[in-house]
Amino acid sequence: MLYDRRDFGLLRLAGAYQWLPLAPLRALSPLKQLSWEAGLLSLMGLLTFSRNGEYLSLSPEGYQLLSTFDLRFQPPAKRPYSNSPTLRRRLEVGSILFTCLSAGIEPALDKVERLKHQPVFLPAFTLRTGDGNLMNAAGCAGFGHWGNTAYMVLYVSEHSTGFFMNNELSHLHNLSSIFSERLDTPQALILAGENYQAIYKILTRTTPSERNGKKGYVDYSQAYPRLGIPACLLSCDDTGALQLAIMRQTDYRPRIAQAAFGARWKAEDDRLPEADGHVDGNPLVIAVDMDLRRLDRICWDARQQGRKEILVAALEGQMSGLLLDYFPRDIPVRPLRINARVLSVAFGGECILGDPWPEEPLRRKGGLAHV
Repeated sequence: MLYDRRDFGLLRLAGAYQWLPLAPLRALSPLKQLSWEAGLLSLMGLLTFSRNGEYLSLSPEGYQLLSTFDLRFQPPAKRPYSNSPTLRRRLEVGSILFTCLSAGIEPALDKVERLKHQPVFLPAFTLRTGDGNLMNAAGCAGFGHWGNTAYMVLYVSEHSTGFFMNNELSHLHNLSSIFSERLDTPQALILAGENYQAIYKILTRTTPSERNGKKGYVDYSQAYPRLGIPACLLSCDDTGALQLAIMRQTDYRPRIAQAAFGARWKAEDDRLPEADGHVDGNPLVIAVDMDLRRLDRICWDARQQGRKEILVAALEGQMSGLLLDYFPRDIPVRPLRINARVLSVAFGGECILGDPWPEEPLRRKGGLAHV
């Protein structure tokens, strides 16, 4: 039997991460072909689907096949209960993993040193295995490195309404030497979830949870307004995948502004230094990264200055998914959709979501496995 790069990549992910969620695999556009191949690999006995259709995992035959490539993953000691916190966290991390993969961000399979090579996403549970637990009970989903920024990724939901704030942020700080030897890599948070509305609902809760304030645990609604680093919302769907594909490009904000407005765009607004310049005297905000706190600051400062109109550019799924309801009614915001033409001019083909594993030969013991 011959295997292509897509088959091999899916088997390797299942071996490294275990219990990959089926919902995003079937829903994310660039992964739909991968979903079809998962079914084929299941018929071949290399992958198994859970009875409830929540996740897939590697079969004993799949582990044996990977061992012929000198990839020796350890199967889990037991299957998780359907509603267990362990399974839920793994499925949440898997949703982030597939969103990153759809965006062209490589999953790191083993060592933390892989974070040096962007774009890459490293699930936190890979740091909790073996003799040295580097995470010290932290609950973040993982770490990313793309667009010359170091990210800590957290999953926000009704089951995950807060985090051990100081402990978790210290892990991002302690990994600074991994991201860059000069220790100057900008740091930010990614607050991921099922969709933008669901994330924002948790961030704006007015009633603290029972855990808030106990043993360093802080609700996201309490932590979000006072974070000292940027925090970007991420929907684990096609819009979120496109968002990450853009964010992994260098200087994505000025490139989008230049592509959309040409000579009308001026790179700096002297009265609003946080804005992405101005167009015909109106401040511009490229909000594709969904850093809502930055958007708030610019909009409120612009209103204080009596600016007539504030241009806010984002993806269609971000506008309809949250922003159109988010804009304050008393601030003159003009929403602008970033379309495929603008992305093509700004980034060429870099932000077209395509095959996460391009075809190339695979070397194994005794020869090649390829199409």
